Amino acid sequence: MTGVDRAQAEALIAERLSPRRRDHAHRVAAEAVVLARRFGAPVEQAELAGLLHDLCRELPDAETLAAAGRYGIPVGPVEARRPKKILHGPVAAAELEERGVDPAVCRAIALHTVGDAGMTVLEKCVYLADYCEPSRHFPGVDEVRALAETSLDAAVGAAVRLSLLDIVGKGRGVVPGAVALYNETHAAT
Repeated sequence: MTGVDRAQAEALIAERLSPRRRDHAHRVAAEAVVLARRFGAPVEQAELAGLLHDLCRELPDAETLAAAGRYGIPVGPVEARRPKKILHGPVAAAELEERGVDPAVCRAIALHTVGDAGMTVLEKCVYLADYCEPSRHFPGVDEVRALAETSLDAAVGAAVRLSLLDIVGKGRGVVPGAVALYNETHAAT
C-alpha cells in the first residue's frame, strides 16, 4: 500500500524527532485511528499520516525554505515569515511521496496544519487529531473534542474557527488554505 510501513515510520521519527515530538506523533496517530474508525477513513492510512505528520517539524527555518524550493512548494509572505510552523507538513509530504508513500497519506500530512477546502475524510481526521490530541490544552479544545464525538465536519469547522481567531488575535497573517477551509465549513452560517 505505501512505500513506508509502520516500522519504517517509527525508524524515521526516531531518527528525526525529539522524544517530545515523537510522543506527540504517537498521540496524533492514536487519535487519527479513533477518528478514522468513527468517520470511515482508512485506519492504516490515518495511523501512518499521524505518525509522520511532523517528520520535518524540527528542521530549521532555512532548511524548511530550501526544501520547499526544491519540491516546488509555493511560499507566500506568511509562509516565509514562519516557514517551519507552516511548511513542515507540505515539505514532509513531498519527501514522503518521493519515498513512495501513498499520495492520500501525503496529502493528509501536507494539510494537517492549516487545512484547505475540499478535504477528504482522511485529511480531516489527521487535521483534527493533531488539533485535539490528548495533551493539547487551550481554550476551545474541549468544544472541538465534544463535537468530534458525533460530527467530523462540525469539529473541523470549530477547529479552524478557533485557529483563525487565535492567529488573527496575535496579529499574524493567514494562509489561503486556512481561509478556504473556514469559508467552506461556515458557508451556511
